[in-house]
Amino acid sequence: MSRNVKKSKEESLEILREYLTTPQSKQEICRKYHLHRNWVYKNLRIFAVEDKKYSNPMARIPVGVSLEKTYRDCNRDELLQRIQSLEQSLHQAEMARDAYNEMIRLAEQYYNIPIRKKSAAK
Repeated sequence: MSRNVKKSKEESLEILREYLTTPQSKQEICRKYHLHRNWVYKNLRIFAVEDKKYSNPMARIPVGVSLEKTYRDCNRDELLQRIQSLEQSLHQAEMARDAYNEMIRLAEQYYNIPIRKKSAAK
C-alpha cells in the first residue's frame, strides 16, 4: 500500500485521536495505517494539538468532541480580549509617537535650531 495517500481532515483527526488516547507510539500508528514516519508529527502541528508526551489531558476528551475545535477555540475569548488590548496599546503608542514628532517639529520651527541631529559616519 502506498504511503503517499492523502487523508481527509476527519480521517486525520480520528488517527490522531487514536494515537493520543492509546498507549501506541507514533511509529506504531504510522505502521498500522501505512503512513510516512513523520505523518503524526506533521498533523499534530497542522491541527495545533499538543503531543501526549508532554501532557495527558488528551486521554480524557470524549469521543464526540472535535479535537480541532477543543484546542483552537478553548482560549478564543481570552485571545480576542488580548488582541483588542494590544491593538489599543499600539494605537496609544502611535499617537504618542506622532505627538512627540510634532512637538519636535514645532520646536525646531519656533527656535530655528535643528533638534534632530543627522547621524554621519565618522
